[in-house]
Amino acid sequence: MQQCKTYQAPLNLYRLQSQHSHFISPYSPELYLPRGPVPGSSPFPTGILREHPTTQPTAPMSRSFTGCKRCKSRRQKCDEQRPNCGRCQTAGEQCQYEMQLQWGGRAFSRSRFGACVGTGMHRLEYSPGEFIYTTKKAVQPARARTGSDLTLSQPVDPFSSLSSSQKALLHHFINDASQITACHSGMQQDICRMLIPMALQTPSLLYATTALSAIHIQALHNQSESVKSAPDIARLMALSLEHFRTELQNPSSKDPEALVATARTLCLAEIHSGAINPNSWRAHIDGARALMRASDAAGDDSLRSTSGFRQYLDRWYWSIVSLTALTGNGPPIGETSDFASSDLMGLGGSPDYLDDYWGFSVDLAAVFRQIGAAAWRSHEVEKSTQGFVAGEIDSSVEDDAASLEFAIRQLMNRDSHSQPSFYPRAAEGLSAETAQQLLLCNEAFQHSALIQIHRRLRKAPTTSPEVQQSVQRILECTAQIGPSSGLSPWVMLTTPIFIAGCEARGQDRDTVRQLLSSLHDTIRVPNVLQSLRFLEQYWSNQLSEEEDWSHFLERMQFDFIPY
Repeated sequence: MQQCKTYQAPLNLYRLQSQHSHFISPYSPELYLPRGPVPGSSPFPTGILREHPTTQPTAPMSRSFTGCKRCKSRRQKCDEQRPNCGRCQTAGEQCQYEMQLQWGGRAFSRSRFGACVGTGMHRLEYSPGEFIYTTKKAVQPARARTGSDLTLSQPVDPFSSLSSSQKALLHHFINDASQITACHSGMQQDICRMLIPMALQTPSLLYATTALSAIHIQALHNQSESVKSAPDIARLMALSLEHFRTELQNPSSKDPEALVATARTLCLAEIHSGAINPNSWRAHIDGARALMRASDAAGDDSLRSTSGFRQYLDRWYWSIVSLTALTGNGPPIGETSDFASSDLMGLGGSPDYLDDYWGFSVDLAAVFRQIGAAAWRSHEVEKSTQGFVAGEIDSSVEDDAASLEFAIRQLMNRDSHSQPSFYPRAAEGLSAETAQQLLLCNEAFQHSALIQIHRRLRKAPTTSPEVQQSVQRILECTAQIGPSSGLSPWVMLTTPIFIAGCEARGQDRDTVRQLLSSLHDTIRVPNVLQSLRFLEQYWSNQLSEEEDWSHFLERMQFDFIPY
């Protein structure tokens, strides 16, 4: 896809404009207008504005229609001498020559152009026979402009500089693709209102957004499996990365929020397309984190704007980091302090909101990160001792498992006695049905965390009652939310369905297959189909019940997140 080229008008188009008057239409002695009608057009003068001959006639005078103004008004013959005719010179009067133009067969004052001539326009003759029509520059009184002064007569198209394909992809993102990243209309509108204007000013973000839209279109055409090999999508991603590198070399030239938004959008595009290569989507998460940390260290207030976009980017970052830790995909992302029990966004004195962007609560997200950190520490111990023995766990890991399970049980007990609170601004736009579905979604994530504690920390077999009870509850919560093409907590359920699927047995596996197939058919994210494909591989190639998903991932050398 070629980049749009900015049109630059030639400078000489503007050199004729006077500094003291508004230029309308210049005429000069050298400009000869056609004497006859022009094919396909009628509004042209039928004469010239000045005659070149300046010699005095030798033949006797005859009545002329081109004499001076005074002779014609007195209906006298004029010898048409220049610059003063004989009669005017004898009478001592000023001699002026003018020509009545016939524009389209009508008098000039009644022509289309003449109709524009009002009291504010007059003819300026800057040399004999040469003139222009001008208006005096209006002097506006000094006063503050109001909103009514700035009203445009015609709306301005913000997409006018884009190609037709870019317009189509942005239109699809605004109306369709953005629905699969939002669980209600208010969130979708907020995302588009913050993202689209920024994309129009940031090439890397524009190409990343159109790539995300193109991935969704490809899936709508039942081509989810060929997304990674689609040349148009690959081209958009390459263009985004190319511009992103240039912008990162001179970060002061771009809004820091735009750079973080580009990293976020590239990450989503990689995940949605089903990327499994190392350092694909994960690299963009690390990049977003580095950009936010650098901006915070520099004290850049622009990244903490009142628009709420920084808060949105923070919420996205913590959600993807938390889900990465929960699903056991590689080492924790970020610093060790990000996963401590005293985490800024974790359990503590700050309010615990059920985040309508994540589908789970802030405190639960902190538990996810602590599960991932504890599981990774356990994994490192296993590697150093040449494997692990089923049923045997380190005492420190058991302590971690006990404290984390206690934290989740506390959250579940609290939710059973009181309704979780939403962010103040978000609560106003949530319907009763959406709020109830978010509660079910949060409960499904709570049971997902319990499964990971039992399987990854305690090494419990998949057939254990604790694991199977959580599997059943996840499937029940998911069924109650039900399929939706977007703008529903349904779009958040890939992770809990996948975690339940890893431990599902018998008919529950058929239920998981049906749920993931329905999820893909409704939201059209290729990564959902990838999740089902990996589940089938896990069910078929699992070495034993003791091999959980994280160990299977390491053995298969995948870098995959069910998101």
